[in-house]
Amino acid sequence: MTEPVRTSHRLQLPRDTDPAEVLTMILNVRPTAREDEDGAIEIGDDVRLVPDRTPRGAGRWTLETPRVREDPVPEGMVDSHGYGRAFPEGLPFGVERESLDLAWALARRMYGAVVTDDHVRLEPHPYHVRDLTVTSPHALAPESLAQLLAPLEPEAELDRAPEEISRTGYGLTAPLPGGDVIEVRVGRSARPVALSALEWLGDAVDYQLVHVTADPEEDAIETPDAPTAERWQEAYRRIGVIAGLIAESVGGYVLDLDGLLVDPADLA
Repeated sequence: MTEPVRTSHRLQLPRDTDPAEVLTMILNVRPTAREDEDGAIEIGDDVRLVPDRTPRGAGRWTLETPRVREDPVPEGMVDSHGYGRAFPEGLPFGVERESLDLAWALARRMYGAVVTDDHVRLEPHPYHVRDLTVTSPHALAPESLAQLLAPLEPEAELDRAPEEISRTGYGLTAPLPGGDVIEVRVGRSARPVALSALEWLGDAVDYQLVHVTADPEEDAIETPDAPTAERWQEAYRRIGVIAGLIAESVGGYVLDLDGLLVDPADLA
């Protein structure tokens, strides 16, 4: 039987990054991951994240994964992760794509970068992902949520009259400069993996906070220009303040779009 082809990519994090924090974040989305006696993290699906133990290797990890590729990105198409640029001969697929996505998310959250097996550097912008979700055991009535957010977002509006809405399945929209908006979408929880041990998760409610840009193609930008980066940062700041207020008011946990937990203290 032919052995599967393997490859490795590098995850470069700040030198002072605590390895325990890396493992904690991975456990948010891969709860069966474990650290072996040498400090390597066994992620699953024959994927490992191995720390560099050399004197100059602080913060550097090697992502060992099966190599699985598909067709390249169509000419002229861009993607936010930079995979089309990094893998012109064929995009990572399956296990390799999932492991790269995880490394990219870790780099985004920890201000790092991914260097591919062909030595292409992918450096996620820290505000590439602005959306947050508050998963809570408590559902606010539409008018209660509107009243809660009014001091922060006085121009926010419910998508329907309160008497026409149940406690889940409604939304609220707040305008941002330049035609962007923040949408607050309230519905039954998607049951994030990071919270799977909670007894109340089956009845939980998600308050999704989504940055909707005026230009839908903006989400595919790999490296934003300065004005775009400023808008992204401001949108994330306002989303973060809303998320923190909801979590403080009704209880629950804040997660980002990659399923990683976010400390509300970091959103103030």
